[in-house]
Amino acid sequence: MKIANSMKIYSASTRELRAELLRRLPDLVPPLVVTEVRAAQDRGLPAALVAEVRTPSGHRRTLRVSVRAAAAPSRLPHALQELRVSRGGSSGSYPVLASAFLSPRSRELCREAGVGYLDLAGNCHLRFADLYLERSVDRNPFPRRGRPASLFSPVSSRLLRALLEEPARRWRVSELSAAARVSLGQTSNVCRRLADEAYAATTARRVHLAQPGRILDAWRDAGTGSASTPAGYYSFERDPERLIRRVAEVAAARRWRYAVTSFAAAARVAPFVQGIGTVRWYVGEEAAPAQWVEALDLRPVESGPNAVLLTPGDPGVFYRARDVDGASLVGNIQLYLDLCGEPARGREQADFLRRERIGF
Repeated sequence: MKIANSMKIYSASTRELRAELLRRLPDLVPPLVVTEVRAAQDRGLPAALVAEVRTPSGHRRTLRVSVRAAAAPSRLPHALQELRVSRGGSSGSYPVLASAFLSPRSRELCREAGVGYLDLAGNCHLRFADLYLERSVDRNPFPRRGRPASLFSPVSSRLLRALLEEPARRWRVSELSAAARVSLGQTSNVCRRLADEAYAATTARRVHLAQPGRILDAWRDAGTGSASTPAGYYSFERDPERLIRRVAEVAAARRWRYAVTSFAAAARVAPFVQGIGTVRWYVGEEAAPAQWVEALDLRPVESGPNAVLLTPGDPGVFYRARDVDGASLVGNIQLYLDLCGEPARGREQADFLRRERIGF
């Protein structure tokens, strides 16, 4: 049976996944040569595979593979312990966890436990003898029904902003849905995914973050927190603070939404890096960038802008925008993500903001 053709991978049972892995294993672990692969049953590892492999330099090793249909991080600690202490684990074999798809957090747990892994999406980590093999595919090609493919998609990230801005709060799902302006069904799906990944805990219709720092790290590393279209201009108002005041005046007079970000915003809430240089701000849907350009008398430039208009890919960037000294600034979570995407000393400023204002 070919699972990929006859049924959805996300609904495959463990034994069906084992059958698929038996068929495809040689294609999943190049440059290893698989000399033999067979199904194996033992009390410690149901639905296991045993594979005899040879490295390019000729070293031989037995891979003892535990196949798991459910490999969410919340379920892995026990599975990894079983794999490490299972019968045959001390005979020179190498423990490997296999599934349809292993999330970045699941892969991290495997590496921390000293266990190899592979999945049908192409993720792989094997390290023994003179071999080090690692491949990463971060997007799940086999998402489960009712689960978002990514926790950092525009809709999911609206919910993350709300959760991370109040990390200790135990939210009712309906409250979280309303705060983030996301449908109740999508909110429930994202909360289940967060629980699967061990980022959140859910009890009695409430959800709270279990590891806010870890999910903020993952979002930062995914590089999707600052999805926007930038347009650089030259402003004749070369003093950054005066330019910010002018932006605020124009926005107030016309009722346009905006939010200053990057170093210009950090200088007001957690000053660290000296010298702003360029003022960057998100513009809302109320006015097109061309209207801002005309109102502020900006001039397009090919390099060295001192004013950058950011058209966001999603209005979630405005979540928790606040007035500080007469200017609208993005929330601290959005500011952190934006700073992490800045060259030069952006990461230093981001880390300072995180220590001083975010706290995890």
